[in-house]
Amino acid sequence: MSEKKYYVYSFGCKVNQYESQLISEKFKNDGFERAQKPEDANIIIFNSCTVTATADKECEYFLRKVSRLSNNPKIILTGCLAKNKNIDIQKMFQNIEIVEDKTKLFNESQKQIVSNFDKHSRAFLKIQDGCNSFCSYCIVPYVRNVLWNKPENEVLSEITNFIRGGYSEIVLTGIHVGKYSGGLSDIIEKIVKIPFIFRIRISSIELTEIDDKLIELMWTNPEKICCHLHIPLQSGSDEILKQMNRKYLTREFEKKVDTLTLALPDLALTTDIIIGFPGETEKHHKETCDFVAKTPFTRFHIFRYSDRQDTEASMFENKVPTSTMKTRSKDLFEIDSKKRKDFLNRYIGKKRNAVKIGKDKALTDNYITVQRQSGQIYNDIFEIEITDTSYV
Repeated sequence: MSEKKYYVYSFGCKVNQYESQLISEKFKNDGFERAQKPEDANIIIFNSCTVTATADKECEYFLRKVSRLSNNPKIILTGCLAKNKNIDIQKMFQNIEIVEDKTKLFNESQKQIVSNFDKHSRAFLKIQDGCNSFCSYCIVPYVRNVLWNKPENEVLSEITNFIRGGYSEIVLTGIHVGKYSGGLSDIIEKIVKIPFIFRIRISSIELTEIDDKLIELMWTNPEKICCHLHIPLQSGSDEILKQMNRKYLTREFEKKVDTLTLALPDLALTTDIIIGFPGETEKHHKETCDFVAKTPFTRFHIFRYSDRQDTEASMFENKVPTSTMKTRSKDLFEIDSKKRKDFLNRYIGKKRNAVKIGKDKALTDNYITVQRQSGQIYNDIFEIEITDTSYV
């Protein structure tokens, strides 16, 4: 085994995946070779997530696994778990180096530009970092509290390099991407003018940060901007939204969605929902079910509430039992399943523009995964027919 092999475990969001690529390029530039499996590496980096207790446990599981490897690799823990002061990793594991400031593992801490995106058919592009919204349930502002924005010229240059490197879809991402300091709509207006065949997808955006200009850009540039928005709802109960310190009520959410679907009738609208927020009653749960059922979502990401120590919600009373959260999750999974099928059925037999993902699948602009025909060569962005074997 080479003395200079590294392996990166990446957990959590697309920003973390981008930053794992930055870490990978740092080690390559320092003369290391990427190991195919952790058993072959003498340095293993954990780029962690701590957004939920489940995320903590997943990382801890792999830390235990790696700490027992016979080749005794050096283990570095970085990322959000490393910055969570309420979890003492060094008491749980011996001989782990903790790097709280992840940028120390980048070639250039401020520039943050990657040349490639290993083992991905789509490229993620981090344009923003940090959040100061302080939703009552969320630990992110405590572990990602430094607001950072990539300069406009670097955004445009990096996208151009990705396109020249063969990436047909670039996903714009950030911890709170709608707070991009130059204006998200303004930078997207410049991106769509890049004279190549490509498309961008916005990873996630808050309702309050979708302006008329962004809607118009999506409407006038369907070949460059994917017809898909991920807008976190979190709850369909106004009372719970207030307790969560979200910046909207359901009527405002509904009004914005009506505007979006009128302008973009093919829009794939995905969302996040938290089940079992402290104090959530059956009445609140029913309000959420009723709201998401009538709203034209195409799929949900459903999360059970997880206490994050020192957040405002962690000190709330009336915690919802796990058994109740399981039952309520089932209700929403049933609605989600119907939404996915209904959306897919609208497009069976129709053709949409897509890019390849993995070996045998393609992803349409409006977020439908389609099985690609074996043996057929696909390049860049191509048209593909949606069949009843496709799934969202």
